[in-house]
Amino acid sequence: MALGLALASIMFVASPASAHDLGSAVVSEEGCGWPNGQYSVLDWADIADERNNITLATAYLLWNGQYQENCVVTRKVGQAHGVTGFTEAILEREGRNPVSDSGAYAHYAAVSANAAGTCVRWWASVQTLGGGPIWGTGRSRWDNCG
Repeated sequence: MALGLALASIMFVASPASAHDLGSAVVSEEGCGWPNGQYSVLDWADIADERNNITLATAYLLWNGQYQENCVVTRKVGQAHGVTGFTEAILEREGRNPVSDSGAYAHYAAVSANAAGTCVRWWASVQTLGGGPIWGTGRSRWDNCG
């Protein structure tokens, strides 16, 4: 029984529904999947519900030099934190297929992929509270080439 409780608590910690900060999303297998927990923030932007004048999420483009990967995390904040609704993170790598994570999430969507030697751009979106419109942000120009 103790093993079952230990496994359940580990599964709870790793779940996107339980991540309450960016660091949790970085190390989680459902997030960036970077067990070393190291990252640099290359770019970020808030996603606001302009109709109701509230910030719904903050989106980040991250880099981990050990894994040679970028990760996009769309992390819900404020009133949206903990509220299940459409959440999406997209990473585009020049000359490669884009990768994405989207679903009905309460805390974040995240996607990571090898990006050594290529330029990237990113997108993030989240649905307004109560199932309203989807708002988004991102970067359309190729950058962070390495």
